[in-house]
Amino acid sequence: LRNVMIDSVVSISEQAFFSIVTSALEAYKLEHVLTNGDSAAEVETFGHLWGFCQRTIGTQTMYRVVLADTSTAVERDQNSVIYTDEAQDLKQGFIDTFFPEVCYLGDYHSHPYSHENDEIKTELELERGHYYRFSDADFRSVKALQDDALDYRVGLVATVFERERKVKRTLKKLDGESCIRFQYLNMTIWLKAYVWTSDENMNYRRKADKMVRLVCPSLNLLAE
Repeated sequence: LRNVMIDSVVSISEQAFFSIVTSALEAYKLEHVLTNGDSAAEVETFGHLWGFCQRTIGTQTMYRVVLADTSTAVERDQNSVIYTDEAQDLKQGFIDTFFPEVCYLGDYHSHPYSHENDEIKTELELERGHYYRFSDADFRSVKALQDDALDYRVGLVATVFERERKVKRTLKKLDGESCIRFQYLNMTIWLKAYVWTSDENMNYRRKADKMVRLVCPSLNLLAE
């Protein structure tokens, strides 16, 4: 009965999982040039999601994220990332030529958090503040893309938090089944999925968290 409300499943391939998480980790651990010319670690990253959607048995829709890229044509800092439409257009042409079986689904970005920069002390404090979710600015960015006639259906955010000493926490699903929390070294990572659907007039509506399931075989958390 707990799965009755789920009607959208986002499945992340091994390649997409690798690209999303390593891109988030690199932006977190290594210094990057900021928009003001300074350099710092713990910055955001950004990339596009490519795949396809299909109806499964019953009423569920499966969004299969087959490929994820990392966009290098961005301006980034510790609280935001600014990207260009030209990068998506360039990669769309490449996809159409070499991977015509997949299409644009949406994008992903990261949220870096630490005690030093954000005064967050624990993973549970981060969860209680819902910092692993899209911000209001993130939702506005998606709406702007949809209003610009881009068929944006899947959004992912990878949140990274590190502390000096690792406190072991088990794999966990949050927000129903739309978010997975896991650990790597001293870092805790949250991978959160959002889904939008549209009508024939391209009016988009976001699915509630309880209606979305994130499936990531690389974490051995398969859909039941």
